[in-house]
Amino acid sequence: MEIGLDIVVVVYNSSKWLDGLICSLEKSEYPLDKIHLTFVDNASSDDSVAKLENYKLNHKFGSFNIYPSNENLGFGKANNFGVEKTNQPYVFFLNVDTEVLPNTISELMNNAINSTDDVGLWECRQFPYEHPKFYNPVSLETSWSSAAACMVRREYFVKIGGFDDNIFMYAEDVDLSWRFRANGYKLKYLPSSVVYHYTYKSAGEVKPNQFYNSTFNNLMLRYKYGSVKDILKGYAMYNALYGIRGPAENHRKRLAKGFMKSIPTGMKFRSWKRKNKKLDFKPNFLGWDYELIREGAFYENSLPKEFPLVSIIVRTCGRPNVLRETLKSIQNQTYKNIEVVIVEDGPEISKKMIEEEFYFLNYIYEATGEKVGRCIVGNRALSLANGEYFNFLDDDDVFYADHVEVLVKTILDNPQNDAAYSIAFETPIKVYSTEPYVYDELFHNIQYRQSFNKLLLLTQNYFPIQTVLFSRKLYDTYGGFDLKLEYLEDWDLWIRYAMNSQFAYVEKVTSIYRVPAERTVSQSRQEKLDEYLNLVRRKHENTIMNISIRELREATEGIAQKTNIIYQLKNTSFKVILHKIAKKILR
Repeated sequence: MEIGLDIVVVVYNSSKWLDGLICSLEKSEYPLDKIHLTFVDNASSDDSVAKLENYKLNHKFGSFNIYPSNENLGFGKANNFGVEKTNQPYVFFLNVDTEVLPNTISELMNNAINSTDDVGLWECRQFPYEHPKFYNPVSLETSWSSAAACMVRREYFVKIGGFDDNIFMYAEDVDLSWRFRANGYKLKYLPSSVVYHYTYKSAGEVKPNQFYNSTFNNLMLRYKYGSVKDILKGYAMYNALYGIRGPAENHRKRLAKGFMKSIPTGMKFRSWKRKNKKLDFKPNFLGWDYELIREGAFYENSLPKEFPLVSIIVRTCGRPNVLRETLKSIQNQTYKNIEVVIVEDGPEISKKMIEEEFYFLNYIYEATGEKVGRCIVGNRALSLANGEYFNFLDDDDVFYADHVEVLVKTILDNPQNDAAYSIAFETPIKVYSTEPYVYDELFHNIQYRQSFNKLLLLTQNYFPIQTVLFSRKLYDTYGGFDLKLEYLEDWDLWIRYAMNSQFAYVEKVTSIYRVPAERTVSQSRQEKLDEYLNLVRRKHENTIMNISIRELREATEGIAQKTNIIYQLKNTSFKVILHKIAKKILR
């Protein structure tokens, strides 16, 4: 039996958005009589209320309520008012400039019903521009959630006090998320539940209200949750804004106005920290952001129109607890026509875990019995695969939920390419135990950010193995791994595949590959890599490729390498820079 759901929408001069939103809700697969709509109008001066009244006359939902306000309450306070007028166990907050897909609400409710009791909030994935903040690709947990499209348990929402009425607009969702977490509740990101959000007219748009409210409220959240040091850093950043060209003509005046009211307002926010010392909650302040940002904020997402079978090639070697995370990231893929080909180097140690925990995956499993090495294992997996496209994913790496979807869409939209690749995080990890698998991710670093260039590929491998989705015809034509190569077998493979092919480049982070953090392990590994680096280069000294003038110019002038270095330093933490310097010294 389906559970009732309240949808709360705040309206402010939003007439042009109402048709799209309501019509999309009417097409929901979830029973309409279980959906209850509540609109809170923030004193609109257009015909928003009149249009809503017309919809109310012939609505198809469980209920349709309109609450006009005599004043603009702000986003958070208006949502709180809407929640007070409703009574269903779940509340879905939706921005008025959104549209849902037929399965959006069904996906939300199915996940909520099957979640553990400690989950208090579920966030939808936004199209065309996905929110770029980091989330855990295995557990799908996130540190904060956008209130443009998220659902909460009413009981928990009320318990933590709802939105902070003192935050008029922007960052109220960060504050809400942090109070959920401070009270022991988890936040889940649901990539399978898509909402189209038309918040930007164009990629990279900077809206004045967003700019000034977000920067001021960042300072207020530092008062509310941070240390004195965090507050002082906030003021340093805020004052630095005087030196830039802002999005409004009265830029400095607006900053000054915010500065003047920051201390008295900030002290009001500080009272929360004094009253809630026992919660011992310490959030992230990453400059103006509150979480690590994944590259690809303005990659324009859309769903593929065709769904060819994709084979994910997984090489593993007797460590089921490590493999489990890789398989969970495949399970989380939004693209569903997937075959998982798992070949274990040695005895079938992982077989039982796969059969018991991932029986629902479309998978092929085989163990070699004796240790045969990475290349033989990879070639065996390639020979077993049935997909039209292949993608490697070694057992210590993970995909973000949209990895396959993004790359399939790219290839289908660009049929002149035989492969597509994206950006990946390199993550040094410190492993404490493999049974159970316990580790720390020290930080996330983008090591490679390079448009396709065949000549550069001859000098360095800028494709981490899991970033590339390729047509099986490349395998049929050029074969699998070279059995003579113990290391860098993937680089050799890409060189052979790229000789007479084109690869499409997607500027979005869609995967993570992990590297050992221990210096002794890194040094030993690096010595092997250097040995095979020279071996692969000698092998392809006389390789003939079809290249463009652009590729030749970029490679000879070194433009691409310079861009890569500049990018790596931009917005990079001091810890990551030290890591890069250490790697250079070891080399």
